[in-house]
Amino acid sequence: MKRRCFIIKPGLNLKTVKTIRGFEDIVIQIQDLISQGELKVGDKLPNERELVDVFGVSRPTIREALRVLESEGLLEIRRGVNGGSFISEPNPDQAGRALEALIRFRGASTLELTEFRANFEADSAWWAAKRATEEEIEELNVIVEQFKQEAGKPSTTWSKLVDLDIAFHEKIAYSTHNQIRIAIMLAIYGIIRKSSLIIECIEDEDWRLQQYTDLLGILEAIKNNDQELARERMYDHVYKNLEIQENIKQKEQDH
Repeated sequence: MKRRCFIIKPGLNLKTVKTIRGFEDIVIQIQDLISQGELKVGDKLPNERELVDVFGVSRPTIREALRVLESEGLLEIRRGVNGGSFISEPNPDQAGRALEALIRFRGASTLELTEFRANFEADSAWWAAKRATEEEIEELNVIVEQFKQEAGKPSTTWSKLVDLDIAFHEKIAYSTHNQIRIAIMLAIYGIIRKSSLIIECIEDEDWRLQQYTDLLGILEAIKNNDQELARERMYDHVYKNLEIQENIKQKEQDH
C-alpha cells in the first residue's frame, strides 16, 4: 500500500511554540492533527529540518517531541533509506501497561477497580443490546459455545477460560460501536486478566458452570435487545467475580 507523505499545507493550523518545554506543544499539535484526521496511520512526517522551520525550535526539541510521540505509540521511527517518522496506531498492550502503571501509582484500590468495571461493562452490555449486529451476536455465540466445551474438560486450564471470558467482554465492547469504550476495554485487558487468574485457587466444576451460565444469560439478553436485562446480568457477573477476587486477596493478606 502506498503511504502518504504528509505535506505542510498553507493554512494548516501549526504554530511556532514556546522555547520552554516546547516539545510538549509540538506533541499536542501532532496529537490534534491525528484526532482531526489530518494525519492518518502510515502518513510520514516532514523531516527534522522542515519541522524545525515550522515550529521555530531547535533539532533537540524536535527529537524530544518525536521520542514522546513514539513512546505513546503514535509514531514509528524507521531508519535507513526509506526511513522517517510515520504515524502509527497505539498498541493496546502498551496502553494497558501505561494504564496499569497509572492505577498503581495513584494507589487505586481493588474496590475502586470493581466499581469502575462493574458499571463500565454493564453499560457496554446495554449498548451492545441496542447496537450489536447479527454477525457480532454470532461471534459472541461462538465464544460462549467454546467456553462451554472447554469448561467441561478437566484438562482445560483456568487461564484458557479467562482468555475466553475476556474475549467475550471485548466482543461486547466492539458491539457497542463506541470507539472510546473499545479503546478502554482493550487498554485494561492486562489488568482484567491478571486479576481474574487469582480465582484459579478456588475455581471448580460448579464455578466453571456458573461462569458459562452467566455468559449465556448476557448473550440471550443482547440477542433479545433487552438492554436493561443485559446491563443487570453483566453487572452481576462482573461484580461477583471481582468480589471473589477481593476475598481471596484479603485471605492472603490475613495469612
